[in-house]
Amino acid sequence: MDIQRVALCLSCVILYLDISLSQKDCTRVDCPVLQNCIEEVLEVGACCATCVHKGCTCEGYQYYDCVNAGFRKGKVPQGESYFVDFGSTECSCPRGGGRISCQFIPCPDLPSNCIDIRQPADGCPQCGRIGCVHGNDKYKAGHRFHMDPCQMCHCPNDGGHLVCSPVPGCNPHGSKKTMLTPPTENNEPLRGVSHLPDNTQTRPREPFSKLPTAQKQCCLGALRQQRCLAGLTAATSGAVCEDSDECGGDAYTECCGCCSLGLRLLSEGQRCEAPPYLGPRCRQSLLTCCRAEEAFSIGEEEEEEEQRQGVPDEENTAEGPFQVEHPFQVEDMDECAVYQDSLCPQRCVNTPGSFRCECFAGFSLQQDNTCKPGMTRTEVCCSLRLTTCVCCCLSGHNPCAQQCRPVGGRVQCSCGRGFSLRADGNTKHVAFCKLPIPSTFSFSSSADVNECLVQSHTCGLGFDCLNTEGSFRCTARTQCSTGFGQDAQGNCIDIDECMGLSQPCSPGFTCLNTVGSYTCQRKMLICSRGYHASPDGASCIDVDECQNNLHRCGDGQLCNNLPGSYRCDCQPGYQYDSYRRTCVDVNECWRYPGRLCAQTCDNTPGSYQCSCTTGFLLASDGKNCEDVNECLANPCGQECANMYGSYQCYCKQGYHLREDGHTCEDIDECAQSVGHLCTYKCVNVPGSYQCACPEHGYSMAPNGRSCRDIDECAIGAHNCSLEQTCYNIQGGHRCLDLSCPPNYRKAADTRCERTGCPNHLDCQTTPLRITYYYLSFQSNILVPAQIFRIGPSPAYTGDNVIVTITRGNDENYFSTRKLTAYTGAVYLQRQAPSPQDFLIEVEMKLWRQGTFTTFQARIYVFITGNPL
Repeated sequence: MDIQRVALCLSCVILYLDISLSQKDCTRVDCPVLQNCIEEVLEVGACCATCVHKGCTCEGYQYYDCVNAGFRKGKVPQGESYFVDFGSTECSCPRGGGRISCQFIPCPDLPSNCIDIRQPADGCPQCGRIGCVHGNDKYKAGHRFHMDPCQMCHCPNDGGHLVCSPVPGCNPHGSKKTMLTPPTENNEPLRGVSHLPDNTQTRPREPFSKLPTAQKQCCLGALRQQRCLAGLTAATSGAVCEDSDECGGDAYTECCGCCSLGLRLLSEGQRCEAPPYLGPRCRQSLLTCCRAEEAFSIGEEEEEEEQRQGVPDEENTAEGPFQVEHPFQVEDMDECAVYQDSLCPQRCVNTPGSFRCECFAGFSLQQDNTCKPGMTRTEVCCSLRLTTCVCCCLSGHNPCAQQCRPVGGRVQCSCGRGFSLRADGNTKHVAFCKLPIPSTFSFSSSADVNECLVQSHTCGLGFDCLNTEGSFRCTARTQCSTGFGQDAQGNCIDIDECMGLSQPCSPGFTCLNTVGSYTCQRKMLICSRGYHASPDGASCIDVDECQNNLHRCGDGQLCNNLPGSYRCDCQPGYQYDSYRRTCVDVNECWRYPGRLCAQTCDNTPGSYQCSCTTGFLLASDGKNCEDVNECLANPCGQECANMYGSYQCYCKQGYHLREDGHTCEDIDECAQSVGHLCTYKCVNVPGSYQCACPEHGYSMAPNGRSCRDIDECAIGAHNCSLEQTCYNIQGGHRCLDLSCPPNYRKAADTRCERTGCPNHLDCQTTPLRITYYYLSFQSNILVPAQIFRIGPSPAYTGDNVIVTITRGNDENYFSTRKLTAYTGAVYLQRQAPSPQDFLIEVEMKLWRQGTFTTFQARIYVFITGNPL
């Protein structure tokens, strides 16, 4: 009786509130689900809320990274992203919202010229320093050192491969010659170049002013060369080109500055060319530092320049070294005699300090230093088509348009029948013919023109005109005897046979013209010494004393015939000794140091031979040395790189070079890796490594390093029945039973609606709606973690909820918490020690307008292993 009274009072109160507040009845309103909505609003008087912003909700341990990234309450607007796992993974919310997708960001590849790798406590490895790698040694960028006493190596400023070249003038067998850098320089790896040599060590020990003049000059030359080398060393090491040393300071500054200019040309990729206005020392320093691949003899041009300026030469002094105190006179070298016939194609003429080439008569010197046969006078005359050249008519080179004949030493041009002679407006040398156009004739008629009748012929007074078809012919009225010809008037005149082009007399005879004929008279020929008359007596020819053994040349000498004489010369490679009157061998290697051979010169009797150092072969010209490609003999286990004068063995990626410098050994990347190469498992293979994934539930990602989960539900690789629902989890899937209990019907795939209740009390205690949810989390999720939120939609003022877990929480992994009067949440309050599946039933009792309505959420919670 009391319970009925209480129920009746509550009904009255609810009825009173409903009438007094005029609340809109939304009991039967089925609000649409706001998909992917992270912020909604309920307008005044509306039953359903509307979505303001779409996005995603952070889940699991990423919730805290999401909040730390600035997203309040773990709500990420669509299109925005944040980073987790120390920046190695990017998580983003797609357009339109939904579930957050995370993608592993692989570390960028380190440059190949990195010699110092820094591995931070978190994040990707970084390159601490670049340089060059040579074998097992590493050199910092910009480092310059000696690989051996005669080979200078340099690591470029950008790192990469060592650039090595031989030291100019260095003898590997121990002779002390010029070197680009001091031999005491430290060549240890990862150290800078050594300091410049002490200037005090290069100064003479004795007072310089007390030395004789020649010794002063020699000492100054040596000191300038040594200071120049110090300048080159300073420039290549990056030092400032300044010097306060009074003695030799100019050579130091000049060589240092010019070397710096050469290094700049080399770094900018420009051609190594020295301007002509630079001095020999500066020009040689520029080329030495710019051409890293060529060897130059430093100081050679400088010594030649000093000799031209009057520096004494020890070999040209009469009293021995350091005794000459007068200017040295340089004797001109006869290049034509030294190099015989190798300089010019025909004739070599010596000049002071040089030589010039000439050609024989009838030849002309071309620009390419060759001799080409010239044109004869007749060919020149006829090529110009001059009418003064009588020979042209007789030689077939007609200067006229049609007919020509010599008359009085000139050419007379005439035209054939039907044409008349006219002047040319373009040239005065060639006559042209034109067709006459009489006033009584027309071109429209095809009848023959009688030149004899119209008096348009050119026959002389002694000739008769005979008309022909299209032309005419002149016939002489009087026939002349042999030896006579006719003039323009038809008179017979004597022909001077001696003036014709073809001489009627043999060589050695003189032609005398007679009336109607000619006679030949023998010439009186007297030849000079060294000549004799030719067999026909027409000319004097040279006597070849060498061929006829009429010379007086000694043993070992060569006889060279000359016009009217001969000359005794030494054989090539020998020179005449006037004191002993014999030919002695010339040491070409001493006479022309550094000019004959690229590397080593060996004197031989009468000649010389060039040889090359190890790693080089003599070229086909017998002078230069070509690098030997040792890689053709396959001296390396894998890769071979030919170098100038040597070679270097390299290994493919995944291998390293052994101590023998030739064979390669596989690198176990899995054992030696500083960071994590693979997210799950690393398997070493020859020359590389491979990443592997678990046998089931995962596949390899496109980056080849990480494993990604296989969605068996999406590809149909599950074993769920038709009545079950497939749900994908990390590394597998689950078959869920989402059936409805009795007195409920299926309103949607995951929602069951109550069909009825026996009495009023059952309507308040049994759920009005049962909804299925499924969540997946990793075992390392940070707890406590909010995994589920429940509340009425829409919510009204005065609503109040009670949220409890009614089933599935036997081990107390989960708990509930009331957030607001109409919102409750489910928390995972402690971590599961291993992957585990849960099915918890969460019940929400809604107090609205004096009535309790029960809603139930059946939540499948899957705790999976850590991501791979």
